[in-house]
Formats: sequence, structure tokens, C-alpha cells
Amino acid sequence: MIERGEVPDIVTYNSLIDGYCLRGEMIKAREIFDSITLRGLVPDVVTYNSLLNGYCKNLNIEKAEQMFHEMTVKGLKPNVVTHNTMLQGLFQVGRCLAARKLFDEMHAQGQIPNEYTYGIVLDGLCNNHLVEDALSLFHLVGNSKLNSDIAVYTILIDGAGKNGKLDVARILFQGLIDKGLQPNVRTYTVMISGFCREGQLGEAKLLFLKMEESGCPPNDVTYRVLLQGYLKNQHYDDVMMLLQEMDDRGYSIDASTLSLFIDHNAAGLLDRSMLKLLGKLVPKELMDDPSLCDWE
Repeated sequence: MIERGEVPDIVTYNSLIDGYCLRGEMIKAREIFDSITLRGLVPDVVTYNSLLNGYCKNLNIEKAEQMFHEMTVKGLKPNVVTHNTMLQGLFQVGRCLAARKLFDEMHAQGQIPNEYTYGIVLDGLCNNHLVEDALSLFHLVGNSKLNSDIAVYTILIDGAGKNGKLDVARILFQGLIDKGLQPNVRTYTVMISGFCREGQLGEAKLLFLKMEESGCPPNDVTYRVLLQGYLKNQHYDDVMMLLQEMDDRGYSIDASTLSLFIDHNAAGLLDRSMLKLLGKLVPKELMDDPSLCDWE
């Protein structure tokens, strides 16, 4: 463009920076950023947001914080995208106190969190074993759209289940149904995963069957979750049944499920008919993986 005598504007530079950031090439992205002012242009909020996103995805939170501080010093007002990016980055590296402080500052500055913001905060708290804090925030917002958002319920159900609070997950799941909300396939799957994690396979199977009845058929992930639950608890008749259903639906297994089968086969717990059916469900890329190919 420059060779043709055309002068790139800030939009063009933003696109370049964003492209490099998405590819993880942060040194190149920073070089482009530094060249902007040399050409008499001024970076805007979009420019900084791209760099923040790149640094956060590379877990270089210190650099992201420097850029966040720099943009405010230069008089640019962080928008909701800026805050969402920083919140997600802070939670990813376990800096929950810093994330919560930023969330409070966002409110104080009149920046209204959107549903995606709340999703990031709730997910971040749950992933850092702060389920009670996540539930407190959820209840604090009262009868807002947040309390009618299936994605938010799914985050909380998943977080409660993974943190040993299955009773809380069950209450949340029943609560969304009582409100007339329809669980989606992921909501059902994380609840089934919670039951499997606690060895409550009867409950997991009942909910699995209810999905189809409710017009929300299980997908391949749901099948894998239940399949792993059956395997870990040595319910081999149920394993065989699920494998047959997966074959009928054209589903395949993933690496983690295949690893479980390999372990059970090594222990002499699987018969040849199951292994034969399993072979039909293993994707070619897993069959070609030297660490997994010796399963038969």
C-alpha cells in the first residue's frame, strides 16, 4: 500500500495489529503499534483492545496491564470490550482479587457490564474454586436478564459440579426449569457430567433420556461424558449400548475417551465385541497417533 503511495489510516493499522495478535505474533504487533505515532496517527481504543487481547491470550498479563494503564493516561476511556478482555486475562492466571477490583472500578466509572461480562466473571470465579462468590453475584443482580440467561445458568451448574457442589448444581438446574427456561444441550451435558463425577449414574442416565424427550437430543460430547462415566464405574453393558447408539448416529470418540478404553483393555476388562465396535468409532487421526494406536 505504502509503495503505491497510499497512506494507511488508523483502521488499516488496527486490522494489521489485530491480525498479528490473533496469530500470537505480539512482537510484530507491537512494532506496528509503535510505528503508528511515527506516521502522525493516534492509536484509538480499538488499537489498544487488540493488543490487550493478544497479550491476555498469551497470558502476558503484566504487559496487558501496562497497555491498559497507558491508554487511560493518554485520555482514552476503556470500553466494555477493554474490561471484558482484562477480566478474562486476570481470571485465567488466577488473579481473582485484581479481577474483582477491576469489575468494581468498571461499575464506579459508569461502565455498564453486559451479559458477556457477567459470564466472564462467573466463569472466572468458578474456575478458581470461588463458587460461593459466583452464586452471591448471581443472586445479587436479582431479577435481571442475567437470571434468565441459559449460558449463565450453565456456567454456574458446571462450576458447582466441578467443585463438589452437586446439590447446588441440581438446585440451579431445577430452578431454570421452574422459571420456564429450556436447558440447551450444553446445560444438560454439564449436569450429566456432574452426576457422573459423583458416581450417580442412575441420575445421569435419567437426565440423558429426558433430553431426547424434551426435544434436545444429546450430541457427541454428551455421549462421551456419559460413556466415560460408565467406563470409570465399569458399567460395561451400558458402555456397549452407548457405543452402538453412537455408531448409529455417526458419532466418534475423542482422545481422552480412547485413553480410558486403552486402560481398561490393558487390564483385561473389555471383550472383543466391544473392541470391534469401538474400532468403528475411532477417528483416523487418533488411529494414526503413535501414542494411541496400540489399543486393539
